[in-house]
Amino acid sequence: MLRSSEAYVRRLLLSRRLYGVKVGPVWAIHPEDLESFMRLRRPPGRPKTSESAGQEAEMRAHINTERASAGTGSSLRRPGRVRKKPQARA
Repeated sequence: MLRSSEAYVRRLLLSRRLYGVKVGPVWAIHPEDLESFMRLRRPPGRPKTSESAGQEAEMRAHINTERASAGTGSSLRRPGRVRKKPQARA
């Protein structure tokens, strides 16, 4: 159900992020506890990109249009300089 290794589930049980009862050499996990853990757990893998990147580009275009129509020229603050990463010396 969790699609995880036994070692990971054991670590979850020992750290009490997942609740269970040790019965002899095995762990017993109540179905309700497993369901609640799965609801709170984020899906594995890299998080998906949000739609805010597209909205940010639209907002930047809108701001640039407003600046051009206002005719204020250089009196408005420009975006900061993007610094380059230092290169390794040979």
